[in-house]
Amino acid sequence: MYMAAAAFFFSLMGLLVRIVKGIPFMEVVFFRSAVMFVIPLIGLIREYRPLFGKHKVLLLARGLFGFVGLSAYFYTIHAMPLAEAVTIQYTNPIFTALWSPLILKERATRFDWLATVVSFLGVFFIARPDSLSHALPAAIGLGGAACSGLAYNLVRKLGGKGEDHRNIVFAFTVVSLGFSTPAALAQWVMPDTVQFALLIGIGVTTYIAQIALTKGLRAERASRATVMNYLVILLSTVYSILLGEALHPYTLGGIALIAAGIAVLQFGKRHEKARAAG
Repeated sequence: MYMAAAAFFFSLMGLLVRIVKGIPFMEVVFFRSAVMFVIPLIGLIREYRPLFGKHKVLLLARGLFGFVGLSAYFYTIHAMPLAEAVTIQYTNPIFTALWSPLILKERATRFDWLATVVSFLGVFFIARPDSLSHALPAAIGLGGAACSGLAYNLVRKLGGKGEDHRNIVFAFTVVSLGFSTPAALAQWVMPDTVQFALLIGIGVTTYIAQIALTKGLRAERASRATVMNYLVILLSTVYSILLGEALHPYTLGGIALIAAGIAVLQFGKRHEKARAAG
């Protein structure tokens, strides 16, 4: 139930980013970061906890790569049909697996590499490299997914070192605000009432999704997170159709391939656990 709620609010966040018209994507990043800055700040102050954690270099790196990943994601949502942008972003579990040998000293398996090949083939289908105007946003989105995968590994590393999750989130928002503020001010567009409500909604839906995901991972098996990825991709595809966005047959094939890549990755994790237990 929690995973379904997380998938719904993550997909709703993407939809809100898509329908905010006339606002530069970096300004959207700024508003999302501002809302996510205030919420953990209030919690840390209430509990008289230090705002910044112990492992400042790792926290800075997590914030930096998370900011790049988030910015690339919001850019592709503005530049591509929603279903395509979201599906490319949700290749990040593949990159998480590929980065883990470097960051966490975990061995990459043959399933990780197979999932990578299948998913990259799916991105190739979506990008349709015969059109530079389509291929460039897809490449930026893929780079953003790679940065998100690296950021997730840094979160795991920080968690292993005992860093409080609120400090991790807070550091991410501080870095995001630090980088997004000057970029947003450089091309600032004053939002009207509807736009402002949508921008606040982006931050609120992200926060609700994060809470649901955290509770879901505590209450259920971690493997259910992959089910959440499928649901976000499915819901985003439905939203694209409802928005009247034309989805090329190659796009649908690419979405199917990326979903298959995620499935291969998850099967590999279960296989490795079964082998280790046996």
